[in-house]
Amino acid sequence: MIRANRRTVLRMLGLQLALPLLGTAVPELRAAPVPRTRFIAGYFPNGALMPDTANGSWTWGKALQPLVAFQQNTMILRGIHNGFEGIDPHWQNCTGFLSCKPIQLGDPGVARCAKTLDQYVADKHVSPLRSLELGGIYYHIHPLNDHPGYSHDYLNYVSWQAEDKFRSPVGDPARLFERLFSASAEGAERLKYLRSRRQSVLDHLHKDAERLSARLPEAYRPVLGSYMETVRELELSLENEQGACAALGLTAPTEDFSSHNKNYSRRYQLLHQMLTLAMQCGQTNVATIMYGPAVSELLDFSEELGGGNNHHASAHNNGDSTNMSRLEAITHLQNTLFADLLTRLQTANLLEETLLLFGSDMSDGNKHLTQNIPTLLCGAGADLKFAQEIGAADVPRPMSDVHMEILSLLGVDGLSSFGEGECLSTGQPLGIRV
Repeated sequence: MIRANRRTVLRMLGLQLALPLLGTAVPELRAAPVPRTRFIAGYFPNGALMPDTANGSWTWGKALQPLVAFQQNTMILRGIHNGFEGIDPHWQNCTGFLSCKPIQLGDPGVARCAKTLDQYVADKHVSPLRSLELGGIYYHIHPLNDHPGYSHDYLNYVSWQAEDKFRSPVGDPARLFERLFSASAEGAERLKYLRSRRQSVLDHLHKDAERLSARLPEAYRPVLGSYMETVRELELSLENEQGACAALGLTAPTEDFSSHNKNYSRRYQLLHQMLTLAMQCGQTNVATIMYGPAVSELLDFSEELGGGNNHHASAHNNGDSTNMSRLEAITHLQNTLFADLLTRLQTANLLEETLLLFGSDMSDGNKHLTQNIPTLLCGAGADLKFAQEIGAADVPRPMSDVHMEILSLLGVDGLSSFGEGECLSTGQPLGIRV
């Protein structure tokens, strides 16, 4: 009798493609709730429309409207603060979003911070790919004449494996596909060759898949077939020519991802699709997504929102109603994308095993205020107070308290505190548990 665990399946398969953990892909086989083993952190820059740190537009009727379908899976955390006095939050609270420790200033060529929350989770929940970092649309370089001693790296990375080792995000869907489904540089080159010959990488591996199918119990074979069809669909959607897609009645997309202002939403939809597949097949348990680098002066969302100021200029609205409306529209758009990710995780039956943190570097970007930062905690399970607001805008709690709760819920032990100085965890529960 075959024991249906990930190790056995992978050993049987012998492919570069990891397969679904069958207990996850076939939920009816579960005998009991599965403990949370996955973590995703989503970051967006420049805050929301929250004048003077009031709740502002960060409500269900306004910027959070795209997430209403997931209201039962979402907690709004109020009163969360982060950042350090005297350090610009664009830099500090991008890199410090998941560390709550101060960045090192002095030499702009040297970046130092601290190991981040996601990497502690990756230590606990080991997977073939330690973690995935997504969303590097472009590397933001900011004029440093008014920020001497600040490294550009602080604006572009939220995941740090060590204080001197950031993890670079991937923003090109084609590149991510090669990384996920072709495990080596040699494999990546072969994938390019197969594409040039209009031959699917799954066709190349078809004989091995048939061998596995013959050895799996009958009830598990549809899981293999369904998964491979999904990956084939994804691969075809990344083709730039009609080619093999025409035979299946599919229209190959012509998206151009070379510019950060073209196909912004489509880019993230594909990244979400691949991330979900990677988690579904056990390639990784941890991910971070940047919906823009800190500051984001080069993101104008012109395709989605029409002409207008860039993200940073919209955040520095100075009370101008046009800029305030555009900032709210940008936040609405990015929340729509986060809803797309939740939809994919739910469809793949992964939501109850996953905790998602979604937030920004500040609340009021016009004044660089870092109190009552817009923060959501998402997932599933009757043990947590989803569909509720936790805390209050005028009752401050450090972001590190959120991180400590997440570590505990994901079974990560060995840390008695998180953060540092004014961002040090309090040791007191947030009140998110039933």
